[in-house]
Amino acid sequence: MKKLIIIIAMILPMALPAATMCSKNDTITIVLDPSIDGVSSYYDNPNATWHVIFPYGTIHGRSACLNTNQSSGTADLHDNGELVVGGETNGQYCWCRMTHPALSAWVYGYSRGHVSTCSNSCAQFCASNYVQTLPRMRSGLFSSAVQNSLPQK
Repeated sequence: MKKLIIIIAMILPMALPAATMCSKNDTITIVLDPSIDGVSSYYDNPNATWHVIFPYGTIHGRSACLNTNQSSGTADLHDNGELVVGGETNGQYCWCRMTHPALSAWVYGYSRGHVSTCSNSCAQFCASNYVQTLPRMRSGLFSSAVQNSLPQK
């Protein structure tokens, strides 16, 4: 009986499932898991920046208040014909974008109903109300960052 327990104890670690991930030499690999909520967040509404701390690291981003809540379908977003870079205060629709550790597409967050309300709270909502707590927002940011980093054909 004692031998059987020893054999099982030796075999059990080999039967455990494992995750395999490949990356090039001399690269940093970060796993962005949208199912994991953030631990805390901080933001700067006047500068339209936000940061969310996760168990695996900190995500940084930008916010923008635009006139549209319709995505352009690409990583680049335009509002009134101008390329959105972050910090815009043109409209009531709050958009969020991850800037570190990878650049994501702009993801629509919500409508604040008024331009001044949006510009005074968009970065805060991106951080604490959306990226920190909503898996669907993180999924939009993280999956678009993967697509943006793939080699172009």
